[in-house]
Amino acid sequence: MKWIKLKLPHFAGKVVGLVLGFLLGNWPGAALGIILGHSFDFHRNSIFTLASLFLRKISLPKPSERLYREVLFLCLGYVAKQDGHVSPQKIAAAEALFKRMGLNTTQREAAIAQFNQGKLATDQIEPKLEELRKRFANKKLRRLEFVEQLLNIAYAGGAASDSQLQLLASFLPLLNVSPAEFEGLHQRIRMQKGYQTNQSYQQNKTPSAPVILQAYQTLGLRGTASPEEIKLSYRKLMSLHHPDKLMAQGLTDRALDKGKEKAQEIQHAYSVLKKARGL
Repeated sequence: MKWIKLKLPHFAGKVVGLVLGFLLGNWPGAALGIILGHSFDFHRNSIFTLASLFLRKISLPKPSERLYREVLFLCLGYVAKQDGHVSPQKIAAAEALFKRMGLNTTQREAAIAQFNQGKLATDQIEPKLEELRKRFANKKLRRLEFVEQLLNIAYAGGAASDSQLQLLASFLPLLNVSPAEFEGLHQRIRMQKGYQTNQSYQQNKTPSAPVILQAYQTLGLRGTASPEEIKLSYRKLMSLHHPDKLMAQGLTDRALDKGKEKAQEIQHAYSVLKKARGL
């Protein structure tokens, strides 16, 4: 934004004060207008300087918004480079986003620099995402919007790769976004891009990376767990949370309901891993 410096005569304030004062209050008003106009002329440079600083300040993004943009552009570059090469389609998708966000020339140049930095910023991503989560702790929609933008870049120019989806899955705990929320965003993006999303596809396809990651976490396992470890963990957890065992302990109805929910989560996690690992 260019700032225009007005060049006014040194008596401009008194003239304007005289005219306005006379129109509003005849000669007494004119006298008061001259006094106020003289004060304006005397302090004019200071007034213009303060006004210019104020306008510059309100025209800049707030600190939280600057952080949001910085982390978003870093992660866009990181996701785009995940498969080793940033395609022209992904660059075009990033440029389209810059345009939708209404970035000016300076902001666009900064966004491009952050995007390029993100392609190499492997050690910066996690702390930046954690900082973003804390700053936007009470703004779930902004965090979901953040994930949606990353999905868009992953699907630019073709279907997202498994490595890109696994990378996004690793971001979810850092952003406090659940696998179910991610899955909803994922399916919406797929539908927008023209990919199959009907019920039969959902039933037959391999569980997505975020769902698999959540299943491992539910069973208290790592992704490298063997089939035997998966089965052992499932049986151990079910023995602890089985409804019949909980009822025998004389728990309250509320505690029983929570126990049943936990048992269902364990069963679902085991079902997901059986399908994903072919157990």
